[in-house]
Amino acid sequence: MPLNLNPRTKQLLEWHGHDRGGVHVPFQAGSNPLGETIPTSLVLRLRQLAASIAANANHEPRWIFLVGGPGNGKSETVQDFLSYLDTSLGLGGTLSAYLTQCFGGGPIVPRKVEVQASDLAGNPKAFAENVGRLIVVQDATASEDPMGNAARELAEDIVDLLTAGTNPSPVFLACANRGLLSRALREAYINWGGDANLTKLIVDLIRASSLGTEALGGRPTCWPLSSNARVACWPLDLESLLVGPDGATVFDHLFTKGSAEPEWELAGRCLDCNARELCPFRQNAEWLRAPHFRENLRTTIRRGELASGQRWNFRDLFSLVAELIVGQWSDFEGNDHPCAWVHKNAQLASVSASGAIPVIGLVDHLYPHALFRGVHLSPGDEVCHALLDGMSQPISRQVVERTCNDAEGMSTPIRAKLAKELQALDPAIFSPTEASDPLRLVEDHFSQSIELGKAQGWQPNLTKTELLLLDILDKAEHEWDLLSRDSTRAMRSIQVLRRTAAVFVKRSVGVRSGNHAMKDYLADYEASLRDIVKLRQATTALQPLLGKNGFRFNVVESFGQPQAESKSERLVTLEGEKPGIVAHPAPDATPQSPSHDIPSFEITGTGYRMPLTFDFYLALRLRQEGCAGSSLPASVRAAIDRVRHRFAGKQFRDLALFVDGRARVIIGDHFVISVSDKSSEPTVSKI
Repeated sequence: MPLNLNPRTKQLLEWHGHDRGGVHVPFQAGSNPLGETIPTSLVLRLRQLAASIAANANHEPRWIFLVGGPGNGKSETVQDFLSYLDTSLGLGGTLSAYLTQCFGGGPIVPRKVEVQASDLAGNPKAFAENVGRLIVVQDATASEDPMGNAARELAEDIVDLLTAGTNPSPVFLACANRGLLSRALREAYINWGGDANLTKLIVDLIRASSLGTEALGGRPTCWPLSSNARVACWPLDLESLLVGPDGATVFDHLFTKGSAEPEWELAGRCLDCNARELCPFRQNAEWLRAPHFRENLRTTIRRGELASGQRWNFRDLFSLVAELIVGQWSDFEGNDHPCAWVHKNAQLASVSASGAIPVIGLVDHLYPHALFRGVHLSPGDEVCHALLDGMSQPISRQVVERTCNDAEGMSTPIRAKLAKELQALDPAIFSPTEASDPLRLVEDHFSQSIELGKAQGWQPNLTKTELLLLDILDKAEHEWDLLSRDSTRAMRSIQVLRRTAAVFVKRSVGVRSGNHAMKDYLADYEASLRDIVKLRQATTALQPLLGKNGFRFNVVESFGQPQAESKSERLVTLEGEKPGIVAHPAPDATPQSPSHDIPSFEITGTGYRMPLTFDFYLALRLRQEGCAGSSLPASVRAAIDRVRHRFAGKQFRDLALFVDGRARVIIGDHFVISVSDKSSEPTVSKI
């Protein structure tokens, strides 16, 4: 059998955000690595808008603002809309051809392109009557002048729209981020004033696309704006790309394309390659073609998204496909093709000191291990230094050195993101309490010996490469004699070897079966996002922190600091009515606004909603399970204190509560401050 070079592996490396797949400009060839537009809800919405404008010159909205940071698919969405507008108007591709010339005609991409009917071949009547003037700001953060002010230029663009007075009204598309909108608002206040239509419109755009408290409840409609039917905006970073109707997600679409069988299982590629049994790229593609493995991976990534609160965008997901199926160019030691690196390591792979590193390198590129690359494997610098100093056992030395250097190469964006946002879900650090749990069994068996662990029939089945790694670790364990004079070093080395074996097996079994750390908490949180009953059950744990029978607030407490559970340590205490707690589920998408994943709760009467993030939810669950309030993370304590302080402030300012005795201030255990009526001064009396 030959040693083939599959071109698909090199193509996938271009999907990385730091490679060709990182930046997309409308109508520039090759900037979309997939070669097609994924039909998201926004894409479908804009396609319908293109058809409506082509059918009705007075259709609104006509001024569209796509709001979000880099990598959220703004440029691709703009290109798809304009292509559909071309088709809907029956222009025969003349609009697309003109835009291709404008955006791809030189090394510098223009910030803004304007199109009129006279610019298009044949001076099309349909364009003149239904569009009149098309304005595309493909990147509002850029400026035509190197010393220019992008925020001022965007404000001037909007002024031009508001004062144009043409019929039909121009069709306007702008890609902007929230920072630029905020700067444009500042420019509007300075140069046009707070009462100007421009200023009011930018305020409405910011409110409708915000991620602040207005997004939790009472968000103004964004499609179109309630204040101006001609204007619509859409925040691209609220809706998750990991969920979708009937399981049709962007995540699934990209991994299906990346692992498609015709790209791999062909003669001349992987089908007849001599290294196919040890090739991690082919194995990853085979695994991720299986719906259950792909769904378990999506579930893990999605729960990491919920835990971190950071949405995966298009650029990140393209990078994830490349990272998990192939890796990065820096992994391949100067080889001009990823497959050449596989061939080299497959030929060197053996149960020996010289074969250990090649085998570990191959295993590292299997996607369950690539997902958590660089975390939780090294035993620590101090242990590594102590073990390696004078170690003469050849296989053990190779394994320990590789284990201790596991965090190398973490500076690339996708690996840094995975390490930051997913490390808390690593199956390697999950120790289930149930004795029958597969991950618990891995720990139990490998803690006794690697030979015992590898003899078990793990499900899902381990690959040939993973079994070869276990053979290497088993042989390394047998290099040590626990009865020797250096028994302490031997025991520590064996512990590291057994731990390393357990980490690899737990990741392989756990990731493919969807079994990860904090699984139960994250599954419950995910199920609670839009379930009012489950949210009420979670927020009941907040009641004791506010007062079981009534509100009690230490007036001289420090914000965000652990508070004493004992009542006797409070010097000045506000006592009031028991506060009510109202839970609000995360909103579903509507024709006027997108959905998001942050439920919230409100203390009755405050008018203030607090986001129920996963950290907050986990803290409430831990409280229900007996965790003391002072043991909660500082960020969660601060969030709880913010709720308590707001409610306490409302109580202090409501004189009627003190007059009728529903609230009072206690000094130590002996005195109370009370008010007899609204016109009298407060009095101090003994309790």
